[in-house]
Amino acid sequence: MKTKTNRKLTKSNNRVIAGVLGGIAEYLQWNATILRVLFVLLTIASHGFGILLYLVLMTIIPSKPENIGFFEQMRQAGQRETPKAQHSDGRKEIHNVHEEDEPRHQD
Repeated sequence: MKTKTNRKLTKSNNRVIAGVLGGIAEYLQWNATILRVLFVLLTIASHGFGILLYLVLMTIIPSKPENIGFFEQMRQAGQRETPKAQHSDGRKEIHNVHEEDEPRHQD
């Protein structure tokens, strides 16, 4: 197996949950499906230790620069809105309207 010195372990776009196993498979140049099956078998054999390991790896392994998370996507989507859409709150805006009070009736 040839190794590249500039290769980094990152989360993958080939993801089922968080891209951890897909990223490890890309780094090791393995098939991601085979690695996932092995991971499930080892998790069952170790009485669930693999779940804890996965959670730790999910927090340690960085995402690729082009892979942004869900909250970052939502933040960017909010910045793309036009100012008019942000202030309208789903209501119609009426401009250049002159309004007068109704005359009071004295009974």
